[in-house]
Amino acid sequence: MKKYLFMALLILLLCIGCVDKRIHEEVEAFIGKQEQYVNEKNIIKYMDTISKEKPEYLAEKKSWIRDIQMNDINDYNLKIEDIEIFSKDEVRLKLKQSYFYEGKKYSVKIPLLLKKENGHWKDNDLIFDEISTTHFRIKYGEGLRKYAQAVANVCEIAYQNIWHRYGEKIKDTTIIKIYEDEEILRQSVKLSFKWQFAGWYEYPESIKTTKFEEETYRKILEHELVHKLTISKSNNNMPYWFTEGLAVYFANFPNEPKEHRKKSYYLNRYKDKRMDILKLEKANLEKMKDPKEISNYYDSAGMIVKFMIQKYGLQKVKDIVEALGEFPYQEGTGIEVDKESIKRFHKVFKKEFGISVNDLNEEWISYLNETE
Repeated sequence: MKKYLFMALLILLLCIGCVDKRIHEEVEAFIGKQEQYVNEKNIIKYMDTISKEKPEYLAEKKSWIRDIQMNDINDYNLKIEDIEIFSKDEVRLKLKQSYFYEGKKYSVKIPLLLKKENGHWKDNDLIFDEISTTHFRIKYGEGLRKYAQAVANVCEIAYQNIWHRYGEKIKDTTIIKIYEDEEILRQSVKLSFKWQFAGWYEYPESIKTTKFEEETYRKILEHELVHKLTISKSNNNMPYWFTEGLAVYFANFPNEPKEHRKKSYYLNRYKDKRMDILKLEKANLEKMKDPKEISNYYDSAGMIVKFMIQKYGLQKVKDIVEALGEFPYQEGTGIEVDKESIKRFHKVFKKEFGISVNDLNEEWISYLNETE
């Protein structure tokens, strides 16, 4: 009897071993295909490896692979450091992602979840746990529970603040993802991005951030929630500078000392480096490296929006956002669609304000030159 039990146990162990070996082989082949499709810049085949279960993740990965297609990113590599089999349909990986961009090598370690859908392995996003509030789903990585709770403590306050400042509610549940650090966050957004950032949002994706204190989270969320509200209303047709200017005006300025919103402070800080609308239209925020240049872009955009609201009224500025929403939806992140968005903005502005954007720019320059 014992002999038969031993043989049965041995067969069972052998079967489990065979299944594990097959899963390992399948997963290694899957990751190899993802690496191949990235290096080939093949959007269609790469997107076929992504889960269809999470619409926001599908949008994020489409933006991510488009960025690779548009930029000189090469020698992309995915190295499997560990495979943890949860079931025949779910595995958890520890990967080392690396690539070269403009002669520099970048690398980061990421925890990736794979699940089978209709018999095929799919990339199901990084490994996240989740908690929820009234208007938010907060996803967080291993060891980041306290940061998720900090976000949960302030996200509804941020929601209410933007609702009351802008005067309109933010539609639908908002997903927030908390990453281990700013480099994982950056590489999860765009491999070509030149600098690390505290928060990110592109319609219809999630809000992304990393480890901060509660009060910092509130400020980040307010900025990104303005993006969600205005980008969706405009059908993703706002120029990059106007998008950021609205977020700075409705989120950053209310959280800064009043002195920082004054023309005198702005002029003293940036002097002859200050930016007008035409300079902002030509700039590429995502390629900037100098922190002061980046701050100048944001502050200039915010100050121009403030000037527009003071001169023409809040409703007129909101009317621009609504009018841009009458154009067809543009798929793509800010910089991808910026040229067309600028054209559409110029058309709408002329119709709504009765003057050209160039006229507005001259008014802005004259305002800066006026003595107070």
